[in-house]
Amino acid sequence: MADKKLVTEQPPSFHQKLRRLSDWQQLAFAVALAQRSAPNYQLFCEAVDFGDVAGFNKLLGLLWEAQLSKASKINWAVQQEKLPLLQPEPQDYEVYGVYPALDAVMALEVAVEQALQADPESALRASKLSRSTVRQYLEMQCPDDLDDQQTAIWLKQQPLMQDENDFQDELLLQVAAQFQPHPEQLRLIRDLARNQGVSNLGICLAEEGGEA
Repeated sequence: MADKKLVTEQPPSFHQKLRRLSDWQQLAFAVALAQRSAPNYQLFCEAVDFGDVAGFNKLLGLLWEAQLSKASKINWAVQQEKLPLLQPEPQDYEVYGVYPALDAVMALEVAVEQALQADPESALRASKLSRSTVRQYLEMQCPDDLDDQQTAIWLKQQPLMQDENDFQDELLLQVAAQFQPHPEQLRLIRDLARNQGVSNLGICLAEEGGEA
């Protein structure tokens, strides 16, 4: 009898699953992470009297509207031109909050670019950006006497990083749950992203700025 080789197919990785998302799913995933980062931007703007929180939230609202209403007609090229006005320059500020705020604008930019022109890497870019925001924040609190391997282990064990990973896992499940965009499912995704006003850094504002 001929030997039978057992071929075990490896399940797709998280990144592979993101790349397999359809255009609207890519957009929903990117918008959700931009929404979750919004409190980071708002807190920085309020602390240093910079930026345009209303403008940031209006763009978020348009991104959700574009998915919830087939009748919406939005010129994304025009909206894209507004992004530089929201962006803080790190060299102009001595507070750490400028970096999460900048990341929030970059997350919004990923979503707007996806709305303007579909890109199979949009969800992956948004995912990496959000994890990077959390990682850089935690690295400031990491003990100095750890080597690179120990630091990596320490980061994975932090509740904030675990929460980020859990959030993205749940977001992917919800985004991939429907082949076609349904308003009810999109509202569930939006509610998940708003996260009761808590950002990926655990920042909670007294009142959520979103208006979508």
